[in-house]
Amino acid sequence: MSDDLISLNLGENHLRFAKAKNEGGRINIEVLSQQLGTPTFYESETKKVSDETIATIRKNVDLLKLRKKRVNIIIPDGFAYSQIIYMPKLKEKELLSAIRYQADQFIPMPIDETSLDLEILNESKTENKSLVLIIAAPQKLIERIESLSEQVGLYPESIENELSATGRFLENFYSPLSKTESTIFINVGYSYTSFYYFDHAMKLIIDSHSFPAGLAVFLREAQVDVNIDLAKAKDLLKKVGFTEGTSVDLNQILQPAVDALTVELQKFIVSLKTKYPTAAISRIYVFNLANEINHLDKKIAKNVSIPTVTYDPASIIKRTPAVEPYIKELPSFIAPLGGCLR
Repeated sequence: MSDDLISLNLGENHLRFAKAKNEGGRINIEVLSQQLGTPTFYESETKKVSDETIATIRKNVDLLKLRKKRVNIIIPDGFAYSQIIYMPKLKEKELLSAIRYQADQFIPMPIDETSLDLEILNESKTENKSLVLIIAAPQKLIERIESLSEQVGLYPESIENELSATGRFLENFYSPLSKTESTIFINVGYSYTSFYYFDHAMKLIIDSHSFPAGLAVFLREAQVDVNIDLAKAKDLLKKVGFTEGTSVDLNQILQPAVDALTVELQKFIVSLKTKYPTAAISRIYVFNLANEINHLDKKIAKNVSIPTVTYDPASIIKRTPAVEPYIKELPSFIAPLGGCLR
């Protein structure tokens, strides 16, 4: 981990910057910043959107005085393909060659149009196998992101997805009391949601699942049923959400959206129990844009009968001046903070 490395979370509708380091199990943050309502970079490849995105990033880079810094860029899970699998214990170059040779089994896109990377998460001491995270993204998207970075005066050192960055954060900072149980982390994005299965004994994310539904679905339900604009829908979700006994009851309105999430979660839990028969899921955490839906954690807990809360890293973060403006938004910074730990 280099002292001049910064992390940029290039989200669907936001930018988040972070510069931080692990100091004895606590996070010392030098830079923390976010801008919401950014251009639709992933939806459109037009020059207009690219120029707007460059201008937005440049404005933030100049404000934070981050020019000529090396950057690790984090993209949403929904725009990369990830798989965690066991493979024979080989060197990284040999693993990459093996994956490329069998690309059609791992990657749902032509290999010559794909940017491929892997990370060895764990090597078994008793068996000749490694737990490997495979990440693939369209080469065209990676080239666009590298170009953006260079045009604003940043040097792109790496590009990863939220799963990879979040996994690194949890490996460093999540310390469950029991080693015999496991946790599910729910990363609510804008148009995608991801489930991460964290094994306490291995201290790793060892399984994951993403599906195309996120905060946007909840916003759409609120807009249509309450007949309000997007800004008011965002405000209503954040202040009311699944709170009961309020003047505006969103529970019924948001039911289809939370039902879809619950169905996917239940299917994920069933698949985990099939793969890992001794799995004991003791807790579920929600984070990222789950912070924008009040009491979503309580609704999930009620639906799946597993204790669920928002994952807030405030207790392990040093209260520096950079942190104070975002103290209530820290659950949204898990991935960019993890991106600082490369």
